[in-house]
Amino acid sequence: MTTGPAFPDTSTPAPPAPPPPRPPAVELAAAILIVGGIVNLVGAFLAAATTTGEGDAFLWLTLVLNATSVTLGVLTRMGRLWLITVNFAAILGFLDLLGASVNPAALMLGLAEVLVVVILIRHKPWFDELRRWRATALDRGRIR
Repeated sequence: MTTGPAFPDTSTPAPPAPPPPRPPAVELAAAILIVGGIVNLVGAFLAAATTTGEGDAFLWLTLVLNATSVTLGVLTRMGRLWLITVNFAAILGFLDLLGASVNPAALMLGLAEVLVVVILIRHKPWFDELRRWRATALDRGRIR
Protein backbone atom coordinates (compact mmCIF):
# COMPACT_ATOMS: atom_id res chain seq x y z
CA MET A 1 0.00 0.00 0.00
CA THR A 2 1.55 3.26 -1.13
CA THR A 3 0.74 6.44 0.74
CA GLY A 4 2.59 8.79 -1.56
CA PRO A 5 5.86 10.60 -1.20
CA ALA A 6 6.93 11.38 2.32
CA PHE A 7 7.55 15.04 2.86
CA PRO A 8 9.60 16.24 5.78
CA ASP A 9 7.71 18.24 8.35
CA THR A 10 8.73 21.81 7.61
CA SER A 11 6.02 23.47 9.61
CA THR A 12 7.28 25.91 12.15
CA PRO A 13 5.93 25.80 15.66
CA ALA A 14 3.32 28.36 16.48
CA PRO A 15 4.78 31.49 18.03
CA PRO A 16 4.22 31.69 21.75
CA ALA A 17 1.17 33.58 22.86
CA PRO A 18 1.92 37.04 24.20
CA PRO A 19 1.39 37.64 27.89
CA PRO A 20 -1.93 39.14 28.93
CA PRO A 21 -1.80 42.93 28.82
CA ARG A 22 -1.24 44.68 32.15
CA PRO A 23 -4.32 46.63 33.27
CA PRO A 24 -3.64 50.35 33.76
CA ALA A 25 -5.04 50.14 37.29
CA VAL A 26 -2.37 47.57 38.23
CA GLU A 27 0.21 50.00 36.84
CA LEU A 28 -1.28 52.69 39.10
CA ALA A 29 -1.17 50.40 42.15
CA ALA A 30 2.48 49.56 41.49
CA ALA A 31 3.31 53.25 41.04
CA ILE A 32 1.62 54.13 44.34
CA LEU A 33 3.68 51.51 46.16
CA ILE A 34 6.94 52.55 44.49
CA VAL A 35 6.53 56.31 44.79
CA GLY A 36 5.09 56.12 48.31
CA GLY A 37 7.98 53.96 49.43
CA ILE A 38 10.58 56.26 47.89
CA VAL A 39 8.98 59.40 49.37
CA ASN A 40 8.88 57.82 52.82
CA LEU A 41 12.48 56.61 52.47
CA VAL A 42 13.62 60.13 51.64
CA GLY A 43 11.62 61.49 54.57
CA ALA A 44 13.14 58.90 56.91
CA PHE A 45 16.67 59.74 55.77
CA LEU A 46 16.01 63.47 56.22
CA ALA A 47 14.57 62.87 59.68
CA ALA A 48 17.57 60.73 60.61
CA ALA A 49 19.98 63.39 59.37
CA THR A 50 18.41 66.09 61.52
CA THR A 51 18.12 63.92 64.64
CA THR A 52 21.06 63.98 67.01
CA GLY A 53 21.87 61.38 69.59
CA GLU A 54 20.19 58.01 69.62
CA GLY A 55 17.66 58.91 66.95
CA ASP A 56 14.27 57.47 66.23
CA ALA A 57 13.64 54.01 67.61
CA PHE A 58 11.47 53.16 64.62
CA LEU A 59 13.88 54.36 61.93
CA TRP A 60 14.98 50.86 60.92
CA LEU A 61 11.40 49.63 60.83
CA THR A 62 10.47 52.59 58.62
CA LEU A 63 13.38 51.88 56.27
CA VAL A 64 12.52 48.19 55.98
CA LEU A 65 8.80 48.81 55.41
CA ASN A 66 9.39 51.39 52.71
CA ALA A 67 12.12 49.41 50.95
CA THR A 68 9.71 46.47 50.94
CA SER A 69 7.00 48.73 49.50
CA VAL A 70 9.26 49.69 46.60
CA THR A 71 10.25 46.06 45.99
CA LEU A 72 6.65 44.83 46.06
CA GLY A 73 5.63 47.66 43.72
CA VAL A 74 8.17 46.48 41.17
CA LEU A 75 7.06 42.86 41.59
CA THR A 76 3.42 43.91 41.21
CA ARG A 77 4.26 45.41 37.82
CA MET A 78 5.68 42.01 36.89
CA GLY A 79 2.52 40.25 38.09
CA ARG A 80 4.16 38.52 41.04
CA LEU A 81 3.40 38.04 44.74
CA TRP A 82 -0.24 39.14 44.61
CA LEU A 83 -1.27 37.82 48.03
CA ILE A 84 1.79 39.16 49.84
CA THR A 85 1.36 42.57 48.22
CA VAL A 86 -2.33 42.80 49.11
CA ASN A 87 -1.63 41.97 52.74
CA PHE A 88 1.40 44.25 52.93
CA ALA A 89 -0.47 47.19 51.39
CA ALA A 90 -3.35 46.69 53.82
CA ILE A 91 -1.00 46.69 56.81
CA LEU A 92 0.96 49.67 55.48
CA GLY A 93 -2.27 51.57 54.83
CA PHE A 94 -3.45 50.83 58.36
CA LEU A 95 -0.16 52.07 59.83
CA ASP A 96 -0.25 55.23 57.72
CA LEU A 97 -3.85 55.91 58.70
CA LEU A 98 -2.85 55.56 62.36
CA GLY A 99 -0.33 58.36 61.87
CA ALA A 100 -2.79 60.53 59.94
CA SER A 101 -3.72 62.58 62.99
CA VAL A 102 -0.15 63.89 63.20
CA ASN A 103 0.79 64.04 59.53
CA PRO A 104 -1.66 64.93 56.73
CA ALA A 105 0.65 63.30 54.17
CA ALA A 106 0.19 60.02 56.04
CA LEU A 107 -3.57 60.32 55.54
CA MET A 108 -3.11 60.75 51.80
CA LEU A 109 -0.66 57.85 51.57
CA GLY A 110 -2.85 55.64 53.77
CA LEU A 111 -5.86 56.23 51.54
CA ALA A 112 -3.72 55.59 48.46
CA GLU A 113 -2.59 52.26 49.93
CA VAL A 114 -6.21 51.32 50.62
CA LEU A 115 -6.81 52.08 46.93
CA VAL A 116 -3.93 49.72 46.09
CA VAL A 117 -5.67 46.93 48.02
CA VAL A 118 -8.94 47.55 46.17
CA ILE A 119 -7.18 47.61 42.78
CA LEU A 120 -5.26 44.41 43.44
CA ILE A 121 -8.34 42.55 44.64
CA ARG A 122 -10.31 43.81 41.64
CA HIS A 123 -7.62 42.65 39.19
CA LYS A 124 -6.86 39.27 40.76
CA PRO A 125 -7.95 37.48 37.53
CA TRP A 126 -5.09 39.21 35.64
CA PHE A 127 -2.54 37.85 38.12
CA ASP A 128 -4.08 34.36 37.76
CA GLU A 129 -4.04 34.57 33.97
CA LEU A 130 -0.42 35.73 33.98
CA ARG A 131 0.54 32.84 36.26
CA ARG A 132 -1.11 30.38 33.85
CA TRP A 133 0.65 32.05 30.91
CA ARG A 134 4.01 31.68 32.66
CA ALA A 135 3.30 28.01 33.38
CA THR A 136 2.49 27.26 29.74
CA ALA A 137 5.53 29.24 28.56
CA LEU A 138 7.70 27.26 30.96
CA ASP A 139 6.21 23.97 29.74
CA ARG A 140 6.76 25.04 26.13
CA GLY A 141 10.39 25.79 26.96
CA ARG A 142 10.90 22.33 28.50
CA ILE A 143 9.57 20.57 25.42
CA ARG A 144 12.20 22.16 23.17
